[in-house]
Amino acid sequence: MSGGSPVKPEKNGQARALEVSAPQGFLQIAFAGHNRASDLGDPEAAEAAVADTFARLSAAGVVRARLLTGMAPGADVLAARQWRRAGLGPVQAVFPFLTDAAPDGAGDLIDTGTWLDGETTRALGRNPHLAQAQWMIGGADLLVVIWTGEHARGAGGTADAVRLALEQGIPVLWIRPGETGPPQIIQPAYLDEDFGFLEFLDELRLDRAPLVQDATPSTLRLALLDLGLVGEAPTSPAERVAEDSPEAAPAPRIMWVWRTYALFRRVLGGKAAPFEARTPPPDLQAQPGFVALTRARREAGRRAQELGAVHRSHQVILLGVAILAAIAGSASAVWPHLKLAMVSIELVLALGALAVWLDSERGERHHRWSDARKLAEELRLERAAWTLGVSTLPQGAGLRGKSVAGDLRRAVGLPQGAYDAARVAAWGGWAIDELFAGQAAYHRDQSRINGRISHRVHQLENTSFAILLLILLSYVVTAIASKLTGGHTPHWLGGVVIMAGAIVPAIGAACLALEATLSLGDQARRSQVLFERLQALGAELGPSPSLQRLQSAVRAAIRLERLQEEHWSEEASRRRLFRGG
Repeated sequence: MSGGSPVKPEKNGQARALEVSAPQGFLQIAFAGHNRASDLGDPEAAEAAVADTFARLSAAGVVRARLLTGMAPGADVLAARQWRRAGLGPVQAVFPFLTDAAPDGAGDLIDTGTWLDGETTRALGRNPHLAQAQWMIGGADLLVVIWTGEHARGAGGTADAVRLALEQGIPVLWIRPGETGPPQIIQPAYLDEDFGFLEFLDELRLDRAPLVQDATPSTLRLALLDLGLVGEAPTSPAERVAEDSPEAAPAPRIMWVWRTYALFRRVLGGKAAPFEARTPPPDLQAQPGFVALTRARREAGRRAQELGAVHRSHQVILLGVAILAAIAGSASAVWPHLKLAMVSIELVLALGALAVWLDSERGERHHRWSDARKLAEELRLERAAWTLGVSTLPQGAGLRGKSVAGDLRRAVGLPQGAYDAARVAAWGGWAIDELFAGQAAYHRDQSRINGRISHRVHQLENTSFAILLLILLSYVVTAIASKLTGGHTPHWLGGVVIMAGAIVPAIGAACLALEATLSLGDQARRSQVLFERLQALGAELGPSPSLQRLQSAVRAAIRLERLQEEHWSEEASRRRLFRGG
């Protein structure tokens, strides 16, 4: 977008499409700098320092990126101008007030814009410029600053941008006004665990290494490699989602296999209660970033569902086969003339079970299912968080690592247009419905259905054991009576005892394996807790919440969902298929 005629930002949200097929090295780089002449120093020297910094980024391997800037007079404008000359990518401005516009003569430097409702923010006792900094830093991978190294004179200044970046694990490229040396890189990985900003400012004055180093191309590249942002093949985030899509993986040839667990779940657990999700507002659906995130989330969700359906269905089939094999293997005790046929059937069942198990183990399907589910969940959270400008990273995240969902969100940029009261109400209502009402309904159904399945599986286990005891007792009573009367115990009754002795333990083992593999009881309990917490958080919002209140609620929902996903991911090793003996 840096080539050709730049387009002025539009405030109606119907901005032109963003480039979403960005390479692995695609970055979002936030910029903050002083606008006071006394802090900025010589504008020409500052502009030359910014140009040198962008050149160093290019030398470190950054080919395409997006600049996020407040476009305030002073440092922001000169940075946007040098970014345009460097040809690194588009410029997206984040304005703190709905009535803001680019400074005179700087409108052509902006590709897209986001306008925040600073007056409403100020009325709530918050600083509009700090809210602006939070939006930019929340979507950034790297922060470039022209900064004296001093504490802020007021909220929302350059020092606050540095603090926010370090708290979220974002490296900072630091240009010191009035100094001729190279820019320096501040790497949050080297911050102490008890990081305090005032003490950090004192450390900066001492240039403590390796916290602060000269930003040579090699140190820059190492920092970006740590974040997983350069050094790989130029594959787009959307393509990497598609690589794991259902179309990319061979579908099972026997389609009913996919539906085995669904049938099992329907019979033992019942149907989920109907829930109609809220349709995203039309202007949200028109956002290019939302379209890209929705498409990726749909593909990842579909693949996770299909992998989960296959894995769960195979487990149910294997455990069913184990029970059938026990029946076939012991049936000759009642019908001796069927021994060869029953052994043949048992052999076929055992070989089929072995083939299914080997296929799952070699393909590590339980891990692939866990990874696919994790990606689908990350994309769901990123899509809702993107709508309201919320970062999904926790405070003090440190090194970010690689994330397909994060890469895609980075590629689509920030939402475009003005966050006036109407947008906040409409978009916020959808995001809250997506994260609270929709997830509460999902976890309510999961708790009810999984709990019912777990209960009925335990009932089957208990009932089969009671039948075994009854058969054993019947045999003992019959054998004693036969001895007392001089008769003989029926052969078929002894065969039934042998069959029960083989089948009932197989049923018990299958029930235990099913619970161990699918964690039905644990999932039901955790889903019930999540359902109650999500309902309570949603009820606390009240009517017409502000953007800041909505953002806080979204962060709380993300924390809850992340805890659930961590539990689920930790149990991946337990989801390996049981062969059933």
